[in-house]
Amino acid sequence: MPLVVMLSLVTNIAILAGAYKDAAVRKIWVLVLSSIAAAPLGAWLLLVVDASVLKVATGLLVLAYSALLLTGKSFPVRNERFAFVPVGIASGLLNGSISMSGPPVALFLSGQGTGKAAFRANLTAYAAILNIITVVSFSQGGLLNGNVMSVFGWTVPVLLAGVWLGIKAVRRLNEAAFKRLTLWLLIFSGLWTVISAIR
Repeated sequence: MPLVVMLSLVTNIAILAGAYKDAAVRKIWVLVLSSIAAAPLGAWLLLVVDASVLKVATGLLVLAYSALLLTGKSFPVRNERFAFVPVGIASGLLNGSISMSGPPVALFLSGQGTGKAAFRANLTAYAAILNIITVVSFSQGGLLNGNVMSVFGWTVPVLLAGVWLGIKAVRRLNEAAFKRLTLWLLIFSGLWTVISAIR
């Protein structure tokens, strides 16, 4: 887990290097603070609800809402900044319970019809801040040992090459194609979450 989070942080920073200007910082901090506040409750959920049940329920919800958005339907919220509070809470609950913070934010941004640049910047900035907080907690807990840092060191160059190719590919997508790709990835994520829970 520490290695995955650190590699995710590097990926997010690499993407943000060229996208940070499109990030809505105030909205992102609403997301972050709401998520942090809700994360302990997510951990508590694991004490009363089986993790596999949470995964199946979350996966099915992600699948259903992603498929609905893929048909062209949307449910935009007028007061977007206020809506970031419950979205952040949902993300925090899932992060604290099954380590799945991204889908609530990605689905909300997609439902709002957020453009490609703003979508990438906001989601990436949010994920990067959560990654930083997690890495700091791992460091304080002594989980960033020599073995983790060694694997991290030789993995980063390959990761950055992949990120560079991904950024180049995304730039070639128009807004509609980017949204479809995002929703299909969310559908795959939801499906994989369900499958992994019932295996």
